[in-house]
Amino acid sequence: MDREKGKLTKYPVGSLGELWHISWPMMLMSFSVYAMMFADRIILSHYSVEVMNGAVVAGAAYAAFMFSMLSLALIAEVFVGQYNGSGQLKRIGEPVWQMIWFALMTIAIFWPAALFLGELFLGGEEITKLGIPYFKWIMFFGPIGPMIGALAAFNVGRGKTIAVTIVVATGNIINVILGYFFVFGIEGIIPSMGGKGAAIAMGISEAIQAIILFIIFLRPKNRAQYGTGNFHFKKKEFYRCIKVGGPNAIAFGVGIAAWAFFNNLIAGTGLAYMTALAICQNYFYLFYFVTEGMGKAITTITANLIGAKRHEMVSKLLMSAMKLHGIFICLLAIPLVFYSKPFINIFLENNTAIEGLAGVFEMADEALTWIWVTILFNGIFWIFMAQLTAAGDTKFLMYLNMISAWTFLLMPAYVLIEMLGYSATLSWKIMVLDVVMMSIFVILRYRSGKWRKFNIID
Repeated sequence: MDREKGKLTKYPVGSLGELWHISWPMMLMSFSVYAMMFADRIILSHYSVEVMNGAVVAGAAYAAFMFSMLSLALIAEVFVGQYNGSGQLKRIGEPVWQMIWFALMTIAIFWPAALFLGELFLGGEEITKLGIPYFKWIMFFGPIGPMIGALAAFNVGRGKTIAVTIVVATGNIINVILGYFFVFGIEGIIPSMGGKGAAIAMGISEAIQAIILFIIFLRPKNRAQYGTGNFHFKKKEFYRCIKVGGPNAIAFGVGIAAWAFFNNLIAGTGLAYMTALAICQNYFYLFYFVTEGMGKAITTITANLIGAKRHEMVSKLLMSAMKLHGIFICLLAIPLVFYSKPFINIFLENNTAIEGLAGVFEMADEALTWIWVTILFNGIFWIFMAQLTAAGDTKFLMYLNMISAWTFLLMPAYVLIEMLGYSATLSWKIMVLDVVMMSIFVILRYRSGKWRKFNIID
């Protein structure tokens, strides 16, 4: 009977089959999210390359807020997984509701930032000022992001990922349709709104996703079996979620803030450099779905194994994850290393907004190879980070993310490019340095075995 504890699928626990069964719907969900951002950037690149670059920089500033709040809300997935693995099904609704209340509280963060921080983050360069309308409107819709994270955690933490995938994919189709019409407008019906229109379209699509997930969460069957109708604010449960998820939130916020400054620094070196970097970051985030989807699956399976007290199976799971990552990284070499021209030309070919930018194609072509190396090591980092998160070892991850982003990313970029005048093309190599160092540290942390000592639900 103990062999069945923590088992989420028909496949052996920790096997490649189990990991793939949980991963692929999560990958599809993540793909639809990043495809939404990618589609927005393509639309904006044909509207104005300057607006697209402004949106890239604004998006990094927004991400510093969003991913910190979202990562905290997603900690409900760890609690759901451990409650599910330990058989405490009636308690599954509690952490989800606490993070729903948290998402509503983030209004006090997102809305003032939307009103007052756009000029602070984006007012330095002419190219970044064009991202202010995008930043303002996407921040107004900001609280919906952690709301989706909390509601999705209810399904994801139990390994039930299909419904979430369908909801998110539907929302992204809506976003692409609305995004095109809101950016370019329809004469006499909808005015052209540029970057502002892209942000509003994304906000509307996210609101639709949150509503559907909330309806699923409150189904009578779920209220009876998982206690999802227990909506009361519980101070003790709320604090436990914040205690475990808070370090991740701080880490993401500080780390992504470093990326925002990094993008600002490159934007100041010239339009051609920033355009090449923007194209490559677009593909980094487009293919990020593989890493993030597998990472969420690892968190789900590990949390259930820890709840079932089957720690010995975690190493088998991580070996399966490394094999799966190896398969995908080989496949990604095709578009990013060996056959990159058509993927670059999606942004450049027949695009009058980019005419006259000398050397953009060559820079983007070189950068995509380095982006592939970045994805290689970033995937290794995510595999072990997801496992440590499921165990509740989040303070270590907080310190690592905070130190690494500023020490191995922003500081070398500032010294070498800003102060010493090296070419901005050095930036993609610096990105690799950052993820290599983080990968080394999370592997060493896992091998130390300290994660086994954490207990977050008892």
